[in-house]
This record gives sequence, C-alpha cells and structure tokens, in this order.
Amino acid sequence: MKILFICHANVCRSFMAQELTKKLLPQAEVFSRGMYVDPEISVPQKVLKFLAQNNITPTPYRPTQLTEPDLQKADLVLCMEPAHLEKLTDRYAQYTDKMWLLNDFAFGKETTVEDPIGLEGGAFEKQARLLQKAVTACVKRITQ
Repeated sequence: MKILFICHANVCRSFMAQELTKKLLPQAEVFSRGMYVDPEISVPQKVLKFLAQNNITPTPYRPTQLTEPDLQKADLVLCMEPAHLEKLTDRYAQYTDKMWLLNDFAFGKETTVEDPIGLEGGAFEKQARLLQKAVTACVKRITQ
C-alpha cells in the first residue's frame, strides 16, 4: 500500500505523520507532500525532537511540493485540512475516491488536524500527540 500525507508546507504535520506511519506500518510505502512548499525551509528541531521521543530518527529530509504523479502513485491520500482536500478534489476529481481528511479516515470526523508549527512546549506536544493518535487510528483501520 502507498500512503500519501498532505499538509501546507510539508515540514510538520505531514512529515510527522509520514514518519510515525513508517514506524507503525513498515511494509507500506509512505510519503508526504505539501500544498505550498518552500524547499529552503527545514524540518524544525521540535518536530525532530518529538520523533526522537518516539524512537524515530528520520533520514535527512527536504519538503516536497505535491504533484499529480504523487496522487497517481498513492493508494490512499490523507489531508490535514478541509481546504487542502477541497482544492485537491476540485483540481484532481479523478482521484477523489482515495482522498480523505486524516481525522475523517481515522475517527469519522471531518475536522482539521491543527498545525502545531507555531506552538512551543506543551502546546506543541499536545497537538503532536493528537496527530499521533490519528495516525495510529488510521494504521489500525488499514490493517483490519
């Protein structure tokens, strides 16, 4: 199975979801992309620290802009925000059958996975844990 996670800049939510999923579902091909990527921006240290706390050491990474071939390749596309999903379904209607909001796929709730990028300390940790919970629920659904 090929799983694609999508967020705004591909340095926080989608990247964390990618790395968490790789750990939980090693047999899957997991990748992430952003809707509005600046390739000069690096993954923040707080994201790397959160992953390290979960025994994940990602390989060096640069954010990557979403392209249509990414959507073609994926079996499952999981977006963090309704705005991202709406834009993709409008532009790429032929792939809508495999596009979901992450929280909808995980919990049946069409809600946003809040972006913790601007948060610090406990606030960042709380949002990162909510993302981790959603990823875990997705993996459970996929494997059942």
